[in-house]
Amino acid sequence: MSLDPSFDQSDSALDAAVALQGMIVVSPDGRIQFATARADLWMREPFTATSPVDRLPTALTRWLCDGTSKGPVPKFIVKQSGRRLSIRLLCRDERSVCLLLEEYPGIRANDRRRDTLTNRETEALSWVARGKTNAEIGQIMSVKTRTIGKYMERIFPKLGVENRTAAASFALGTNGDS
Repeated sequence: MSLDPSFDQSDSALDAAVALQGMIVVSPDGRIQFATARADLWMREPFTATSPVDRLPTALTRWLCDGTSKGPVPKFIVKQSGRRLSIRLLCRDERSVCLLLEEYPGIRANDRRRDTLTNRETEALSWVARGKTNAEIGQIMSVKTRTIGKYMERIFPKLGVENRTAAASFALGTNGDS
């Protein structure tokens, strides 16, 4: 297993892979408050021997704490047995931190499908989950309202949903998928 909290330069390969996604919400000190079934499984597999079940692994907690003072938080990458788990900050407030986990099984460099969310799409989705309108999100992200609409058009098929409410439900982990 290799842990790499640095920015990963192979994002184009990641974007081309089909990603499975999960979400986890933790307190700032790393105590797990909520996890989708998929995220819970992923967190147990590589870290069972080294971490309590109700807490993030020490390396991941340290990555979160270090990232808060240095501006944008890079991805945290876990590579194990041909699998790749990417963890990135989705949103943060004073009592909780929401992390998006994406697994990239069997990345193939020649696969050109674009089924993963871009950083901007992820950011827009996090604002949708907070109940913001496209106009409000556009102002926050310093882009036009129509750009946010385009992001949403691209997000829906990637998540396998048909509307904004379902996308927000997916982002919050309340979509009923395991």
